[in-house]
Parts: sequence; structure tokens; C-alpha cells
Amino acid sequence: MREVSEDGAVPRGDLGILPTVHPIAGPKTVPRVDYERIFALDAAGKLLGEYVLNDECPLEFADLQRSIPLSGMRHLVAFYQGDYAFTPFRVDDLWFVVLTLGVPRIEDRGSIGTLLAAARVHIVPNLEPTLAQRDADIRQREIEIGEREARINAREQRALQVEGELQIVGIRLNEFEAELRVRESKIVALRDYALRLQTNFGRGAAAAPPAGPEMPAAPKAPRDVSMRGDAP
Repeated sequence: MREVSEDGAVPRGDLGILPTVHPIAGPKTVPRVDYERIFALDAAGKLLGEYVLNDECPLEFADLQRSIPLSGMRHLVAFYQGDYAFTPFRVDDLWFVVLTLGVPRIEDRGSIGTLLAAARVHIVPNLEPTLAQRDADIRQREIEIGEREARINAREQRALQVEGELQIVGIRLNEFEAELRVRESKIVALRDYALRLQTNFGRGAAAAPPAGPEMPAAPKAPRDVSMRGDAP
């Protein structure tokens, strides 16, 4: 028989012992994420369509509107309401907001965005009637705004015209008031002059001597009449 040296022998007591440290870690537990709804919005944030993935989801589009940050939505930047997360995806001129119970991982968000971008070709035809109605409403709204602006401009022009007319009337009133003051000054001057004349006349009549009795007139001398025939 072949002998085995003691140096190469494996001690029997070490048999069956498992290592306590593993060089490769086991798989981590991935948090559960439930997909509840997908909201399709236009560039202005108006609802175009909604896809319900879970009928028991308590949140709706109104909750999405209340949860949007003041700075607005950003691509792949989630915002939250309680345990629910709204994750917006910008695909061309549309927004797709995915509502989930739990927060999707970064790699999941990238996959979802890729799927939505590919599905947009099929989603948009379903939204065409809504988009067409939305465009018609926008055009009608623009027409109404244009008409309102035209009316406002006309009112402003009329107000400017009336303001100019009022300024002219004000200038004329000031001129008329100045003329009235001049006339009043002349009337006051004439009145004062008449009072002075009346006062002076009364003083002159009071200073004159009283008239005496009337004296008889002196007899006239007889006229000397010589006849030419009586001469010597």
C-alpha cells in the first residue's frame, strides 16, 4: 500500500466545518413597489389621459396636482404624498407621471422611461381626440383673449381721448375763471368809483350856501328916440 505522509494528511476534526466568512455576498432584498396609475399630461400639465393599474388606489389626479412642487416637475425626480411616489417622465412634449406605492429604484426609472418612450407611439393615437379637442379649446381661448385685448385697447384709446378732451375743457375752464375774475375786478372798481362820486357829490351839496330871497329887477332906462324931421 501507498503510504501517506503525515504532513499531507487532513485532520479529521476539521472535516464538516463550514467557513464563517463568504467572499460573495448573498442577494439583497428589493423593496416592493406597486404600480398604481399612470397620468398622461400635456406640456402645460393638463390631464390628457389616465391609465388605472390598481382600482383600489386612493390617489387621483387631484392629489397629483396638490403634490407638484412649486418649482414644477422634473424628469425622473419623484415627489411624494405619504407612502406614494409620483415619478414624472418627460417624453417629447408629453409628461407621463407614474404613481407607485413605494419608490422605484434608479435603474427601474430608466427602464420605465424607455418603455414609455417606446409606448408613446401607441399611446398618442388614443389621445388624439383629446389632443385635438385641447388644441381647439386653446385656439378658441386664444381668439377670446385676442378679442378681449382688442376691446381693452379700444377702451384705453377712448380713455386717452376722453382724458385729452377733459384736459382741454379744464384749460378752457381756467381761462373762463380768469376772465370772470377780471370782470369781477372791473365791476368792483366801477362800484367803488360810483360810491366815491356819490360821496363827493353829497359832500359838495352840503358845503354850498343856502339861496336868499329873490331881489326885484332894476327898471330899464327909457330909450332916446330922435325923429329926423324935428331937427332945427
